[in-house]
Amino acid sequence: MTTNKIDNKLERLINSLTITENQKIFLRQKVNNLYNELKNISQNQISYWSTFYSSINSYEYTLERFWYRGSLDRGLFIKNRFDIDLYFVYRIYSNEQNSLTGRQLFEMLYSNLKAYQSNYRVDMKLLKEPPYGNVIPIRMDYQDISILFDCIPAIELADGYLIIPNGIEGTKKENPKLEEQALSKLNKKQNGRITKLIILIKYWNFNWGKPLKGYLIERLVKVIFDKIEVHSWDRSVKTFFTRAIYILDKEILLPNRAYNQFSILDEFSSNELNYFLEVLREAVTYAQKGNWEKLFSDL
Repeated sequence: MTTNKIDNKLERLINSLTITENQKIFLRQKVNNLYNELKNISQNQISYWSTFYSSINSYEYTLERFWYRGSLDRGLFIKNRFDIDLYFVYRIYSNEQNSLTGRQLFEMLYSNLKAYQSNYRVDMKLLKEPPYGNVIPIRMDYQDISILFDCIPAIELADGYLIIPNGIEGTKKENPKLEEQALSKLNKKQNGRITKLIILIKYWNFNWGKPLKGYLIERLVKVIFDKIEVHSWDRSVKTFFTRAIYILDKEILLPNRAYNQFSILDEFSSNELNYFLEVLREAVTYAQKGNWEKLFSDL
């Protein structure tokens, strides 16, 4: 298959995967509905205490607002396969909020989600019961559309950073807004092609059983193409695979969202990194041989 032909096919595939403005509006409405109902539950102290969690009963807390990752506005989804990260920001009426554990943060959100499920919505499904490590995964069903939400409880600090769970006992700081601003700036610089490339890579990832985390793909694209222009889709896909292999193999610093001296690769075990590398090496072999159907089944 010639370079021009595959590039045109990949362009058409990207266009077919891109959601419409109406779909963006629909998603924002559903996100806002979920937040508003959870906020109402929190303000009225409707509780659902789990046998897994009982440590936060002495705290008073309310849901103040939420952040969602910028992918909701940029449309970084595979059409009809929506997966949204939501940060639910709580206010704790206690001087000990900085000493909360991941378990306690999860308890606040879990309590609200269970009350929401029990009292309001039968079409919300908790995809995993406690204990949780980093997110509470749920699914909302709307007729023929399902939305997956990774729900993350958070407390906002005065400097704008968020405290979020990092396992059961730990917490960490993040600033999703800074990351989104950097990615949006790069996307604008490259005339919108960064967003398109991320959609294409995420589609490959979905077809291969989602071996890579979505936010890791976004971060890798940001780092790899910060100084490399996206010209042709086939060349850019090959560049992503080869450079991602190098970065993960050498465990090169991928700054996390709060502290530049730490890497988000620290979140993954050596077994997980080895699995990522195995999948990427297989993928780059297909790309180099021009066997694009193995990567993107719809071509």
